Amino acid sequence: MNQSFRFHTDRRTKALTTLTFIIFVAGAVLLFLLYKGGFFSAWFISLVLALSALMILSIPRRIAILEETLEIQCISDTTEIDVREIASIRKVEKREMRWMMPLFASAGFFGYYGKFFDFREFETVTIYSSEWNNFVEITDIYDTRVYVSCREADNLICAIEQAQKELSTKSNN
Repeated sequence: MNQSFRFHTDRRTKALTTLTFIIFVAGAVLLFLLYKGGFFSAWFISLVLALSALMILSIPRRIAILEETLEIQCISDTTEIDVREIASIRKVEKREMRWMMPLFASAGFFGYYGKFFDFREFETVTIYSSEWNNFVEITDIYDTRVYVSCREADNLICAIEQAQKELSTKSNN
């Protein structure tokens, strides 16, 4: 059973991405015009370009359910979760996510992804989202929580549960 769910970018994320690019370009232009030393402006531009490239390489693209794994596929990275190790999966309301604070994450630049701190539970969680809506919480047997955004959340949950059932029937036979 192979299924794939694409991440969809909402209007707010597109606006935040555009605003971030405008701020980066305006900062670089202002620094270039106001600071004539060259070293500081070159350092700033190099830092902004490096951080932007790292963030762009981590943009989530799709969620794939394969035979035994759930894959969260980013541009240059894939996070794999063994379906047998998923303890619970549930839909999460948007209001429950207001307690999340980005630690080492993107908060609107091509999406919301990375490590976030949950002030409600006082723990670090991982979020892969292209919009701040339609969240699904995946908790594994090690109590690690991963949040993904999926407009087809009910279908994703059913597909994971079906994959778990198929694996349990294979292991019983």
